[in-house]
Amino acid sequence: MAESPYRIFFDTSVYIAALLSPNGAGGELVRLAEVGTVRMVVSEEVLIESDRVLIAKFPHLIQPSRKLWHNLKPEIADLPPAPDLKPFLNALPKGDAAILCAAQAAKVSVFVTWNTRDFMAPGIAGLVNFPILVPADTLKHFRAWIDPFLEGPLF
Repeated sequence: MAESPYRIFFDTSVYIAALLSPNGAGGELVRLAEVGTVRMVVSEEVLIESDRVLIAKFPHLIQPSRKLWHNLKPEIADLPPAPDLKPFLNALPKGDAAILCAAQAAKVSVFVTWNTRDFMAPGIAGLVNFPILVPADTLKHFRAWIDPFLEGPLF
């Protein structure tokens, strides 16, 4: 299958939620990434933060998480250079700033998160050129994006 041009940057909160509730919207996004329908993008910060959260709160999920990362084979966004990071640091905590800045540099289609307090705070959307959405809204956004491809003759 050709690589999907619809690239979703997964925040740590969505990845952890998908592990905890595979039948939820986050789990559905992970399944779409696993089969190659969408391209999963993360940063090193997301990988590190995921391990940190799992070790502290859900140690029984560490091995399943490592297997899932292996199956997903996400695209790892480069760490942003310091000058690019500065406006994000003015608006967000350091870890969140690095994550959102990496998503911006990776030119993703959408950023998906459950951290609405930080990533959906006033002024944050102006830092990026993609929507910042919760998982259910990301599924709706993807559906709207893919619908034109599904119309008309398939052969």
